[in-house]
Amino acid sequence: MTPKERIYNVLFGGIPDRVPVSLYKINPFDENSFWAKHKSFHNLLEKARNLQDTFFFYKPKTGFFFSAPESVEIKVEEYQDSPTSKSIKITVNTELGPLVRIARTSNMSMHQWVQKPWIEREKDIHRFLSLPYSPYRPDLSDFYKLLGEVGDKGVIVIALPDPLGVVGFLFAPGDFTKFALDFPHLIQKLLDKIYERLVNLYTYISRNVESVIIRIRGSEYATPPTLPQEYFNIKKAFSDFVLKYDSHLIEILKRGNRNYICYHWHDHIDDLIPYVLKLRIDIIEPISNTIEKQNFILKIRKIVGDKVVIMGGIDATDMKFRTPEEIDQMVKEAIIQGARKGKFILIPSDIPESAPLTPELERNYITFLEAGIKYGTRF
Repeated sequence: MTPKERIYNVLFGGIPDRVPVSLYKINPFDENSFWAKHKSFHNLLEKARNLQDTFFFYKPKTGFFFSAPESVEIKVEEYQDSPTSKSIKITVNTELGPLVRIARTSNMSMHQWVQKPWIEREKDIHRFLSLPYSPYRPDLSDFYKLLGEVGDKGVIVIALPDPLGVVGFLFAPGDFTKFALDFPHLIQKLLDKIYERLVNLYTYISRNVESVIIRIRGSEYATPPTLPQEYFNIKKAFSDFVLKYDSHLIEILKRGNRNYICYHWHDHIDDLIPYVLKLRIDIIEPISNTIEKQNFILKIRKIVGDKVVIMGGIDATDMKFRTPEEIDQMVKEAIIQGARKGKFILIPSDIPESAPLTPELERNYITFLEAGIKYGTRF
């Protein structure tokens, strides 16, 4: 089977020639990616081109918070901090005053270090809520170009946020919890505003793409450790912040062309999985075993049954600190636990996003791919 056939076979509910294995967010065919720009990743990329089943991530251009770019006046200023880093300041004037975000980026990392988030005080929420909205339909010409380039090498994944994923991004790390406690009605207004905008985006995407994976992220903001259980009823918070919106957005996708809904959710709480299953998703990821939780994939498989594809394997922390021999055995166990009925794709919980890549980490990720093929043909 080709990588494309192998992945679709799993999505269709069949039994492939082997378990699909992938570094997931790393596209080794993209010559302009962060990883391709750093020599320390070149050997890993070469191995991935030859071994993995590739997922081609696509992020549609969505204007300014899903509004047409011309609906707001945006000022962007860049300052070179060092030979390898710069700060980017974005200013938007609203009728209630300016909104400003400052973030530092580095050539050596995919991460951004937020120096000033969009929202720091209550008045910033009111300013954000006052932003005008003009419905925006993204230009999908680059999507169709990518579709032609992918061929049999893999499958496209369209990455979309849910309302909570957008709202959580507006705050500095840790601040969303504080505002959710102090200003719950304003958080609800923010979620409502973003939801209204996402309805148009999701509707447009659902009608204009077909046979791709649509990956939705953001619900992790509504689970511990982001929302401490000491202060929040987690079931109620998940219902109010996530299910209320995601259920309708996923229904929009389901009513459109035939695509596959992938739900990204890191912080798995057993009591919440039945809630997630009500969303009628096709895929859940990442579900990963660890040295401490060696049967977690098996546990989740028993809960979700055979109708949902599990994407997962090994936690990124173990990828960083375990020996190649340990990685080999953990891959074997993950496949045994997840792939008995075929609905399993082997991925790590995360991938390296900073350079340089150490020889130890390179060796473990290559071992992960090789072990996936070795044991994936025997499941």
